[in-house]
Amino acid sequence: MATYMMNNVLVSCLMFFVMIGSLNAKSADIKAICGKAKNPTFCKSYMMKSEPKTSGADIKTLATITFGSAQTSASGALTKIQSLDNKETNPALKKAYTSCVEQYKNTISSLDEAKKSLESGDGPGLNIKVSAAMEGSTTCQDGFVNVKADPSVTTEIDDFQNICSIVLVISNMM
Repeated sequence: MATYMMNNVLVSCLMFFVMIGSLNAKSADIKAICGKAKNPTFCKSYMMKSEPKTSGADIKTLATITFGSAQTSASGALTKIQSLDNKETNPALKKAYTSCVEQYKNTISSLDEAKKSLESGDGPGLNIKVSAAMEGSTTCQDGFVNVKADPSVTTEIDDFQNICSIVLVISNMM
C-alpha cells in the first residue's frame, strides 16, 4: 500500500513538472517577429510557406527551422554562383563571381559556427555569428555594383539576407 501511494505521488509530481515545462515552451509570436524583421512582407510570406512547421512552434523550434532555411539558402546561392563563375567569360564579371564564391564559403563557415550557438541555446552567440554570415553575402552583393550579375544571384542574396534577418530577430528572443 505504501509503495502504491509513493508511486502515485511520484507520478503526480512528474505530471506537474511536465505541465509546468510545457507552459514555458509557449508559441512564438510570429506577428511580433515579422514586425521586427528587415522585410516584414518577406517574413510573413516565409512563415506562411513554412506552415505547419512554424505554426505553434516555440521560439527554439522556430529558430531551428528558420536557421535551417538560412543554411539551405546559403548553400543554394553558393552552388548557383559557382555555376555562373565556371561559365563566365567576361573578366570583370568573372572576378566578381569568384570573389562572391569565396564570400559565400566564408558565409557557410560562419553558419556552421552559428549552429553550435543555436544548439546550445545561446541567442547572443547565434546573433553574432549569423550577422557575420550576412556580412559575406553583403560583400558579395557589393562586388556586383559595377557589373551586371545574373538577376537570380541578386534574388538568392536577398532571400538569404531576409531569412537571416528573421533568425536575428528570433535570436534576440531566445
